Amino acid sequence: MDFEQELAHNRISLAKCKKVYNVVSIIYLGLYGVSLFGSIYFMILSLFDPSYFALIIINAGVIFTGFMGAYKKNDLFAALAPLIALIDLFFSAFAILCTPIAIACGVCTIIANRKYRWLEKQYGFPYFNSRFINQVIDRDQWNIKDPYTQQLEELKKNNNNSEKMDEL
Repeated sequence: MDFEQELAHNRISLAKCKKVYNVVSIIYLGLYGVSLFGSIYFMILSLFDPSYFALIIINAGVIFTGFMGAYKKNDLFAALAPLIALIDLFFSAFAILCTPIAIACGVCTIIANRKYRWLEKQYGFPYFNSRFINQVIDRDQWNIKDPYTQQLEELKKNNNNSEKMDEL
């Protein structure tokens, strides 16, 4: 595979990783946001029952760890979100529908995180565009001075020190 094709392949892979992160975080927010809202609503109706308070904390934990797993690209949080969702099975009847989706989202996030870490090590990250790579090379070449410019700077530096003529 030549260089341009590799950059294009990596650019498409990075776009897929970002799409997975966005979809997973929307699923966490939508699914467990509805569950969180329902828990708050039923807690108010039941005059602040402690079991609903535990359910609120669990749902908020799933949302938080799911987001952190996706946007911070941390596998620990991505694996922790489905585990907290499994704990939710003991407190909520709605969790029977949500937990398999949370497990699938956790697995997808971990796979995307591993692909993202591999892409970080590839040449051209995060743009994977030859135009940006050429600009970086041009910028580096611009900072390299030719021998004549170096000699001129040395002469100017030496002449600046001799202007003080304290000996006369």
